[in-house]
Amino acid sequence: MSTKAAVLKQSELLNRLVLNRHTAEEVGRVTQLWLDFQAHRVVGLTCKSGFLGGTKHHFTWEQVNTIGSDSILVNSLKEETESETLEPLDSRIGVEVWTDAGNKVGKLVDYIIEPETGAVVNYLYSSSGWQGIMDGIYTLAPAAVSSVGKKRIIVLEKAVKNSEKYTEGVHERMSQAAEFIRSDYNKTLQHVESLKQNVPQVTDHLTDQAKAAGDKLKERFSDVKNPSQKKDEE
Repeated sequence: MSTKAAVLKQSELLNRLVLNRHTAEEVGRVTQLWLDFQAHRVVGLTCKSGFLGGTKHHFTWEQVNTIGSDSILVNSLKEETESETLEPLDSRIGVEVWTDAGNKVGKLVDYIIEPETGAVVNYLYSSSGWQGIMDGIYTLAPAAVSSVGKKRIIVLEKAVKNSEKYTEGVHERMSQAAEFIRSDYNKTLQHVESLKQNVPQVTDHLTDQAKAAGDKLKERFSDVKNPSQKKDEE
């Protein structure tokens, strides 16, 4: 598989266009990823097409050929997976998050995957303000998940207490900041070079100003030194 991103959120793939790699025909749009919670890995996807999304197509992750910015290319439809086998692989987005100490801490809202293998890098949950944890989205390592049900998952309380707040787009902002610094540095270099080239003109201008100021001082000094002479001249 080829991809343009190192990691992707599950939500970023929803509603993305799916194209048949061999025929270039539109297959539909992604409606669900199949998440194997035991292996912490995405193993397939479902897309819908037709009137009101009446036609479903299912693909294993191995059938995904390329994940691009605008579409997902999949291999032949002939190897589609039967929908009856997909029920246990629901994404579980929206389920409650509880700790192994019996405390409710929030709900699962998303997860981040490595596209090449489908492996889950981090789960994302929204905090309900439990034990001083501020409201917001936090990361949770797959190893912290203890058990999974249809309505809730249980995670290690120690892992929740040490979870970090998720900052969306931090890598993009860092990249933009780096680009701004490079641009500003180049402009500064150009300004310095311009000043270097104009040094003679600047020096001449300052010399003329100094000479004029000196002449005025000499004239005033002469007036103070010989006041009677100035009166006679008047």
